[in-house]
Amino acid sequence: MRVIAGTWKGRILKSPSGDDVRPTTDRVKEALFNILGPGNGDGIFLDLCCGAGGLGIEALSRGYGAVVFVDLSSKSLDLARRNLEICGADFDRVRLVKAEAASWLAAWQAPSAGSPRVLVADPPYQSGAAGAIMRAVDGMLAASVFDIAVVEHGARTPDLPGPDDIGQNWTTRKYGESRLALARAPRPGDGD
Repeated sequence: MRVIAGTWKGRILKSPSGDDVRPTTDRVKEALFNILGPGNGDGIFLDLCCGAGGLGIEALSRGYGAVVFVDLSSKSLDLARRNLEICGADFDRVRLVKAEAASWLAAWQAPSAGSPRVLVADPPYQSGAAGAIMRAVDGMLAASVFDIAVVEHGARTPDLPGPDDIGQNWTTRKYGESRLALARAPRPGDGD
């Protein structure tokens, strides 16, 4: 596992052992950040089901202002912390939270408007968490809590919401067995 662009480009990160955590492949990570674009020194990047922290660390490396890493596993959060230390991250820009992602998100208080807010979630493909996160995010998009949300899932991930369950803002991009479901907050003038 490595950082593929930005300040820490090429930095080798510690990978999880076993099958508990599946890091995002470089191909999917590059596609994701091509969609998101670079950070501009501010904004908040939420890395839900962060595992070893690869996506949030990539966001910091690419100029995002602050990252919140959320995972239910203490082992994953410890690994994310070690990877942040490897990169020499400024821990004033980082928050590590032990929580179930969809529940934490429902209680999260977004900072004041004006700062870009990006949500990325990469839950275990067979857990059903992707659907729960998409449902939670869908209501928040209408309130412009996020500029963009991306939920990674597998080709056979159970319990994904259909168009009748959530708004029409979601699209899916395919990368082998991985999928990126993405939605953007409505912009002024959309639907006029």
